[in-house]
Amino acid sequence: MWRLKRRLGSRTLRFGDRGPDVRELHAFLRLQGYDLGDEDHYGYLTKDAVQQFQREHGLAADGIAGRRFFALALKEELPIRRRVHVVQPQEKLEEIASCYGVGPEAFGRSGGRGSLYPGQRLVFFDREVWGICRGEGTLEQGAPTLTGVIVSAVSSAPAEVPCLLRPKEFAWDVVRIHSALKTPRRRKAAAKLFLGAVEQARGSCGLFLPWSEVAQLDGVRYIKLLSRLRRALDPGKMLWVELGPGVPPWRIWGGVDYSQVNDLVDRVVLRLPRPAQPGPILAIDPVRELLRSVRQEVHSWKILLDVPVYAVEWELGGESPRPSELSYQAARARALRRGARLKTGEGGEPFYSYHSRGARHEIHLPQLGVLAEICTLINRLNLAGIILDGLGLEDSRIWEVLRSHFRTAALNISQE
Repeated sequence: MWRLKRRLGSRTLRFGDRGPDVRELHAFLRLQGYDLGDEDHYGYLTKDAVQQFQREHGLAADGIAGRRFFALALKEELPIRRRVHVVQPQEKLEEIASCYGVGPEAFGRSGGRGSLYPGQRLVFFDREVWGICRGEGTLEQGAPTLTGVIVSAVSSAPAEVPCLLRPKEFAWDVVRIHSALKTPRRRKAAAKLFLGAVEQARGSCGLFLPWSEVAQLDGVRYIKLLSRLRRALDPGKMLWVELGPGVPPWRIWGGVDYSQVNDLVDRVVLRLPRPAQPGPILAIDPVRELLRSVRQEVHSWKILLDVPVYAVEWELGGESPRPSELSYQAARARALRRGARLKTGEGGEPFYSYHSRGARHEIHLPQLGVLAEICTLINRLNLAGIILDGLGLEDSRIWEVLRSHFRTAALNISQE
């Protein structure tokens, strides 16, 4: 009789298994849009569906429903929402995309590539779209839908969307971070500071730890701080961190164990490197390099890409180039007012150039084509979504690019 009381997640399920938990697994997979036919046991169709689910969420695709599978599948809501459309006779791809408010790119079929047939299952996803506010952080009337905004103070956040707190005063340098992590007492004090900021910001949905660089010898201590923060935060609060070149991965001589970070936090942010010299603001190769460095240890569905959407003007008359951030509209207006010439860089990217007061100036704008490539990569690797750095400074056409590739997901907080 005890076998009849088994519920989903109480055991590891493999090919050939039967029972009520297998039937519950079937119900879950069908709800996600996987086709199991009339299979009533853990057969080939179930194994294929489990493998597909694992691939889409960055898990080992072994076709076995085990601990990591159920840690994700048993959430109240999945962090990435899978949408399925079954093609009907005479339907066209453009009509289907229009019904869901996306473009053909959301189905991986840009340019009308591929033919449709009745009964075909088209899959697309909802992605998180966050914005980093500049200035007052207010959204205009009728602004595009956002999952939420990232702010340094809740008082500067728009009232109509969720906000995540990233306090600027805690963006310490490596020396101060080392000092804060050195002993258990200091780690406790540092955690108390962060938690105090979250408590004061009662309208926030969590904490984004503003450390982008950690010393190699502080890797284990950094994990201990994250563990303390995770235990102390309310279940409804999120914990975000940034990984990348400044947070070295674990090696024999030190570093941070990315897999432990993956288990402790809700989102991992990869910040695209900002250009240190005049050049393109967005490039696809650095994105691929960043993802290659973390995806083996971090679940794809936890990764957010931090992408700049503002324009940059470089003054090249001094000893070193001096950058300044501009809104897209201000950059275009300045180029027009100064009579700037449109030129092409070494990589083929266009930019504006003009001379003023004995110095040469270059104005670089984010390229929509590169942003589209980044969105395609987000869909192909099934990442959580994107962060727009410079909300309010962007070219309004970027929203068309985002809408063509995915729908904006509402904020979903649920613990493993």
